[in-house]
Amino acid sequence: MADVVAIVKIYPSEDVGDIENLILRISESLPNTYRIIANETIEIAYGYKALLLHIRFPENTEGGTEELESKILSVTGVSSVEIEAVSRVL
Repeated sequence: MADVVAIVKIYPSEDVGDIENLILRISESLPNTYRIIANETIEIAYGYKALLLHIRFPENTEGGTEELESKILSVTGVSSVEIEAVSRVL
């Protein structure tokens, strides 16, 4: 059974100051089958930053990335979520 990696762009709420704390809250909200394997902060404009997370999970996860998106959106401090790419891990 193969895994996939989703690259997820997360736009934090205006009031989020500590990105590391946000990553921790997102990680804690995800089921055990999801694992954050990399993260990157990218500058959007005028000091506003977005977060790119590389999240690994089983290929046969029911609903694909829908559960992942809804779990991340439920975290306090997350404004919106976009799936940038999904790739199979060999």
